[in-house]
Amino acid sequence: MRNPPATDQDCFFEIQPGLSVCISHSHSEGVTASFPGDQEYIHLNCLLKGCFEARVKDVPMHYTAGEITMGYSDGEMFYLNNSPSFSNLAVMITPELLCDMAGEELSEINPEKGVHFFVRNAGKNQKASYSAKQIASLMNSKSQHKLLLHSAVLDFIYWHLSAFKNQHSQISSISSRERRQLDMARDYLLKDLSQAPTIADVATTVGLNQCKLKKGFKTLFGNSIYAYYQKARMEEAMTLLKNHNVTETAMLLGYSNVSHFSTAFRKQFNILPGDARKEIAPDFSGIEIL
Repeated sequence: MRNPPATDQDCFFEIQPGLSVCISHSHSEGVTASFPGDQEYIHLNCLLKGCFEARVKDVPMHYTAGEITMGYSDGEMFYLNNSPSFSNLAVMITPELLCDMAGEELSEINPEKGVHFFVRNAGKNQKASYSAKQIASLMNSKSQHKLLLHSAVLDFIYWHLSAFKNQHSQISSISSRERRQLDMARDYLLKDLSQAPTIADVATTVGLNQCKLKKGFKTLFGNSIYAYYQKARMEEAMTLLKNHNVTETAMLLGYSNVSHFSTAFRKQFNILPGDARKEIAPDFSGIEIL
């Protein structure tokens, strides 16, 4: 994730040539903007607060607090569409320096062969998230702690890369047949966002036992079955709120109790659906109807 011009940059530090760290944030709800990515750095991100929604090169990005991501934009355009407020920490490092530091940890990145566009999400990682908060604390401190900050950034890089390495190792252990079954499970899960199927129902449909289904689903998609479903449900709610009021949206998504819907929505986006609708719903007040 690159810092868009629609956001404020709290602080920026160059740790050494080819390695920098910054915190950026947006306090506005429903930010719509576009901006080019850079071609110099690989970005190691941790979303500190809020929710980030964008699209780059037809790749949708939807991240919530605690998720860590890695990407190289290769100059591609980023498009924010009604993105909620967020605060993000990014360690920016040149591919050459990252390979020098990480060595075999980065077998897929070879600067000599050229680095091309990629975006990866390792989900939530407690150690990387804690490390990111330590960096943020040092950056926001009135005292200058250059050595501590340098050490904290290196610590973050280590835990960040470890999370991706562990994820890659776990995913590689899933057979191609089981992966197809898990893809089927995801499609079946999201078929109707107004009524969640039971885990037993999903397991029977795709031919996996419940234990393998739950473990494999979290490994492949980075979330539990319920959390994945609920996240998709709330993303659909955000879309529906552009043209429907809160009650209508809740009913369309199977909620009989609007307050339960509002609680779930706020948990996902850190904003009430009514306030989100004010930001994203089209305004026809200035249009004269003939």
